[in-house]
Amino acid sequence: MARNMRVPVYVGEEWHKALAALAGTFGVSAEEVIRRSLPDEAVIGLFFQCRDYIPGLRWDEVADVGRTAIREHLRAKYLKGLEEHLARLGVSLQSSADEVEAAARRALAEMQADPARPSAHQIAQAREDAVYLGYLYDAWRRAKAGQPGYAIAQVDLGATTGSTEPAPAVLRDNQLL
Repeated sequence: MARNMRVPVYVGEEWHKALAALAGTFGVSAEEVIRRSLPDEAVIGLFFQCRDYIPGLRWDEVADVGRTAIREHLRAKYLKGLEEHLARLGVSLQSSADEVEAAARRALAEMQADPARPSAHQIAQAREDAVYLGYLYDAWRRAKAGQPGYAIAQVDLGATTGSTEPAPAVLRDNQLL
């Protein structure tokens, strides 16, 4: 019968904080991320079979391939997300920093000039967060076009802003952005 063993693993405090943050995105503990990062029995068996044919093969070489693949995968995802974000503002990766900044200012100005604009709270948040600006601008354009699932409606923002007055706000699927 298989037994489970408890093995202590020591990691630095900063690394543990980063692991805890990563784990939190999946709703698991940092310890669970560590456990899931370890190779399973089939991988270990395959490694030792490879060593029969290539005696100089070391585990660190195999692990580096995995780390490299993860980095490349994350870079590809980051670039895809960045391209989508820039497209929401009407620019691309080939645009200059000045063009991107001008597109962000234009998007804010367009939303502020519209009588049925996003709430002051949403505009303020968009000024501080470029990613949020892209999502808000996209949702605002879709709401203006009457696309299903998007709306500009009077909403009580009391919990968010402390105000008791309803204000126009951009909604996606009846949820405040």
